[in-house]
Amino acid sequence: MQEIVTEKLNQARILKRKFKLNETISVLKECLEIDPSCLIAAAQAGLCLLLLGRPEEAEPFFKKTFEETQKTDLSVGAYLAACLTAEGKENAAENVLADIQKNFSAAETFMLAAEMLSEKKQHDKAVRLIDSLSVHFAQDPFFSRSVNHYRMIRVLAHAGLADIAGQLAETLSENDPDSWEALASRASVAIAEGKYDEAYSLTVQALQNGGASYPLLAAQQHWLAMNK
Repeated sequence: MQEIVTEKLNQARILKRKFKLNETISVLKECLEIDPSCLIAAAQAGLCLLLLGRPEEAEPFFKKTFEETQKTDLSVGAYLAACLTAEGKENAAENVLADIQKNFSAAETFMLAAEMLSEKKQHDKAVRLIDSLSVHFAQDPFFSRSVNHYRMIRVLAHAGLADIAGQLAETLSENDPDSWEALASRASVAIAEGKYDEAYSLTVQALQNGGASYPLLAAQQHWLAMNK
């Protein structure tokens, strides 16, 4: 039986690398039918569902993994809390965070989940995660890096909240207006406002000032070049 599970896990790994996420999930579910205690399959199924913008379906897989590891898999606990937050289950999310926060910061996980949901146009759910980041992680070292402020601004702008994103972009620009993070933040706001020529110019500047290390910016430049 274990050989079959291992074979299917390898199959799922290959499918995931090809970003065939629905097929990956099907194979992982087969693993769990054979061996319900295969927590690798459960955690990966949850992650694939979250990548597809389906946190309500991802939640039970993360919950299974977290509980069956006696709440010791803190990264899975963070993803569970993120799913619960995205679904508007704040009290349940806070209970999970209480179990993990002494030893683990869920800030990066919340940001990743927000970006995943934003890419799938699940904007309300993504914004819930950003709100939670602002409330629960305001003093977290996560926000000591400008790139993470940019990531938050980008999600808010993508959700159509150009006013809020614009205010945050202005604040980020006060310290270093020519940093790639500040330029990219202003580009995100310009995209939300439909100012594609301005967004293109800002994106090019951001790439020239160090943003080339952030892969989404190059894709953004290409998209703007086709649409400005």
